[in-house]
Amino acid sequence: MRSGVHTRSIQRSPFGEPIVLGLLSEAPLHGYALFTRIRDELAGVWRIKMNRLYALLGEMESRGFIQSRCEQVGNRPLRHVYRLTPKGRRLFQAWMRAPSQTMRDMRLEFPPKLYFALRRGQQAAADLIARQQAACRAELERLTNQRAAAHPNSYRWLICDFRVRQVQAALEWLEHCREHPLIALESLTGEERG
Repeated sequence: MRSGVHTRSIQRSPFGEPIVLGLLSEAPLHGYALFTRIRDELAGVWRIKMNRLYALLGEMESRGFIQSRCEQVGNRPLRHVYRLTPKGRRLFQAWMRAPSQTMRDMRLEFPPKLYFALRRGQQAAADLIARQQAACRAELERLTNQRAAAHPNSYRWLICDFRVRQVQAALEWLEHCREHPLIALESLTGEERG
């Protein structure tokens, strides 16, 4: 609060654009269809209000990642149908290939990456998991070295130890995902697999 006036910045998820691009990589969609897919399929991973989604779509279109065309359906008002541009497809593919570099990024961006990889098949998911495991192992080595350099049981040592344990837990979870890919696939399709 400044001078008696509340100031509020718009929180932007750095992963909103790639999620929208990923959904549009599967098929062109109108805004409400995008909103319902996000709400229904990515619940617990990412959420956005309808008005913010439309603002994001406008920003993405102005930057050349998507394009829209108006479509008339019956007596309903015109609706914008969005599709990916080649520039948007390249951005999405680069995002999918790049492993998350920090545990914060992994917590926020890896779940939607895994969602899209699983929709593309087991090999895509296995490749994504392998890249993330390699990045986590490199981070674990870096943090382990920091912890070894810290005075035992000092605050710095405790914080390094905390971060080491976070990466170890992430690696354990990634290994579980690698060993049990069908469990995750079932959750996307709702089908039981033998």
